[in-house]
Amino acid sequence: MTGIKVTHKRGKNMESAVYKLKRIVRMLRLIASGGVVANIELNPGAEWIDDWFVLEKINDQTFIISEPRYYLKNNSYLILGDSQAILFDVGSGKRNIAPVVRSLTCLPLTVIISHSHSDHLGSIDEFEGCAIADLPINRKHTRDGIFTPSFIIYSNICRRPRIRVQRWLKINELLDLGNRYLRVIHVPGHSADSIALLDQTNGMLFGGDFLYHGNLIATVGGDLFDYLTSVRSLLEWTEGNELIFPAHYATRLPADLLLDVEAALVKIIEGRVEGRRYVFSRKYSVNEQVGLITSKRLIRSAARKLYQAGTEPEEELALDKIQH
Repeated sequence: MTGIKVTHKRGKNMESAVYKLKRIVRMLRLIASGGVVANIELNPGAEWIDDWFVLEKINDQTFIISEPRYYLKNNSYLILGDSQAILFDVGSGKRNIAPVVRSLTCLPLTVIISHSHSDHLGSIDEFEGCAIADLPINRKHTRDGIFTPSFIIYSNICRRPRIRVQRWLKINELLDLGNRYLRVIHVPGHSADSIALLDQTNGMLFGGDFLYHGNLIATVGGDLFDYLTSVRSLLEWTEGNELIFPAHYATRLPADLLLDVEAALVKIIEGRVEGRRYVFSRKYSVNEQVGLITSKRLIRSAARKLYQAGTEPEEELALDKIQH
């Protein structure tokens, strides 16, 4: 019996190693290709601007500038009022997004980033500066009015941009674009510096990497307990009939996806669901379109925080289960 157990364990370890190797090879192929994909389907009404960018008009004052050839299929958002404009994220940097933006508006423009991962700051050098969320982690990496993202958050060890801070955005501040208002909401979880912009009048939530169709990520630089807290904060801010506009993949999501993510996070943190191995992390299912990638370490940390915050008795038992 002992020999059978050892053989079975070795077999499982071998399968895990092969799976990780396949994932790594796939990632290397993407890097070698420059992250460019060939198979592209556009949403109805979306049009090519050139051979890289696609424009999708939400209404006369809101535009999606997407990069469907990029493997992460980035979506940046040009949001107009009567007197001001905001560009939310500046694209992958594989192509310069600035000429596209300037062709769409002559209004004074403020660039705001959802968070400082490298795939959201690609064209930042093409603009005069950026409005930065007034958070301790951002202040920490700002010297003499120049913001330089940390290595962990930026996720690119080769080059980090030096960004002039045009202004600091207060959390929960209401930005006035001229008869249009956007609320700045802190939504840590994917990263400590993540923010969303909420247009309550028009029922639009610009969510960055916090929500999208695909695998949500809470690994290095992320926090699972913060993710749950942020979901609950957004549920309080929203009415439930909004559209969510994410930074990747599908460009429109229903607001009830927030409820699915909240329910999945609670189950994961309480240890009531088993994920499967995913390279050096674990992957969990949220629904048919959304997964969540995180680690056992972050789950244990979230369980401790949830318990310390005053949870129900069964959550105490779940914490003991996760620790063992």
